[in-house]
Amino acid sequence: MGDEEEETEPKYELYVQGSEKPREDGSQKFTGQGRAAYLNGDGYNGTYVEGIRAGKGVYTFKKFGDSYEGAYQENRKHGFGKMTYRNNPDGDEEEEPPEEENAVPRGGTYVGHFTAGQRGRGAESPPETSSEGTFSYVNGDIYVGQWQDGKKHGQGSYTYAKDKTKLVGEWVTGKIVSGKWIFPNGTFYSGRFRYNKPFGKGVWVFQNGNQLTGTYDQKERVDEDDPPPDDEEDGAPKPDPKVWCQFKAKKSVAVRGGSMFYPKLGA
Repeated sequence: MGDEEEETEPKYELYVQGSEKPREDGSQKFTGQGRAAYLNGDGYNGTYVEGIRAGKGVYTFKKFGDSYEGAYQENRKHGFGKMTYRNNPDGDEEEEPPEEENAVPRGGTYVGHFTAGQRGRGAESPPETSSEGTFSYVNGDIYVGQWQDGKKHGQGSYTYAKDKTKLVGEWVTGKIVSGKWIFPNGTFYSGRFRYNKPFGKGVWVFQNGNQLTGTYDQKERVDEDDPPPDDEEDGAPKPDPKVWCQFKAKKSVAVRGGSMFYPKLGA
């Protein structure tokens, strides 16, 4: 979401407390509180240690108007902090809700841990590294759980504001792969997922205790208006295909009688 620090530090002027003129040597070997005015319009106000951002600080990004308040280490967000994303329609949405067709406008807040500038822990981080964080989307959706390299990764729960359903379980690089799809009335589906939708063997458990096992098949939906696939590989990640999901029931277990109706899924 446009919050990653640049590989090289952009040019800036550093102002220290009690001085209205920029420091001649910039932040070189400077330790203390300072305010940096970057030539690209960004701004930082916080602690420096030996010339680099370290400790607590506030960074404002001009491009989208995003802001970060929290801990720094070696010029990068590292530790606990809060990242606020502005609702800018021209921005690139990196962290979308699970269902791509229900993507919301850019915006929201992330409160949690960062490692080397990204949400959560790094792939090479020690196991004890904190990775928990909460992302509140601009449409009211909320994800609470673990992150890795800026993506949902590990145990987490995603709640849809529109219908109050939840996806709870194991996430890998931003997608749920196994867990539960829970409805407000207590009914839930437990099994595997692909493209954030049920896939393969699973079981529906209804609020009266009845169970229905079966298999979800996914069939890719092809629209005539969709452009043909690009044969050239440019390294860019491809979006998930739109799929139809069909549940094939195999065995039912009636505990208290009653009906067993499960939600129908389209693309």
